[in-house]
Amino acid sequence: MKHPKFFLCIAVLSIISCQQKASKEETAAVPTDTTTKVTETKTESARPVHWGYEGDNGPQGWATLTPVYALCGSGKSQSPVNLVTNAAKGSLVWKIDYKSTALQIGHNEHVEELINNGHTIQVTPQEGSTLSLAGRIYHLKQFHFHTPSEHTLNGKNMPMEMHLVHQSDDKNLAVIGVLVKEGKHNSNFDQLIKYLPNAPGEKKTHDSVNIDIRVHFPADFYAYHYIGSLTTPPCTENVQWLVLRDQMTLSKDQVNAFASRIKKNNRSTQQLNERKVTMDDIAAKQ
Repeated sequence: MKHPKFFLCIAVLSIISCQQKASKEETAAVPTDTTTKVTETKTESARPVHWGYEGDNGPQGWATLTPVYALCGSGKSQSPVNLVTNAAKGSLVWKIDYKSTALQIGHNEHVEELINNGHTIQVTPQEGSTLSLAGRIYHLKQFHFHTPSEHTLNGKNMPMEMHLVHQSDDKNLAVIGVLVKEGKHNSNFDQLIKYLPNAPGEKKTHDSVNIDIRVHFPADFYAYHYIGSLTTPPCTENVQWLVLRDQMTLSKDQVNAFASRIKKNNRSTQQLNERKVTMDDIAAKQ
């Protein structure tokens, strides 16, 4: 309370009087819109506890930062994991239906959105792109990048990895991972790289610039599948993961365009425990 006399009130009536006066002061600070509730002024920020990729705030310490991040240390189905080329064949049925979208791109430290991806370059597509997986429809919410890759292939990191994050109407999550190797220049990324934001917190929206998300994918859609987690706090589990078998190729300069902005932002691989990774031998039907 702003008035010190509140603390001198010892009689019941005096306390009530002080409380009523304080209530009026709080109400006066609220906009005059009659649809706004006074209690909304007391809502705590939804911003998460700060975390990062180095020092005490790095992946090894995420679970100690807040009980909300406890799964980062105690979870048994965490991501990323190491993938092996001789994974057993699976029979998962999946399909993507991605639309072109106006470019809305941001360089995020921590963002208060549906999925908090942390320190990365994030593209937020327009609505309409979906992933069908095991009879459930997931909506593409955003895609972002990690340098180097988070998943490893036969124990080896790739220079970069793209994550496409989806959520179903019943709040289940599914992520498609695309590993990136260095090689020839990939003209499909020119439009995206041209508009990359430079500074953390910078966001750009270009309604006149359309990108086709599908062109950022390899030609074939064979994928490693397993049940894992988000790779950033709160490390939520029961996430459906599809990591494409075939890798995209970008030039060294193109990879550096991302890496120079987002730095090292990958979590190390986690124990597989009792989980199985399968490889679908039938490409997703488009």
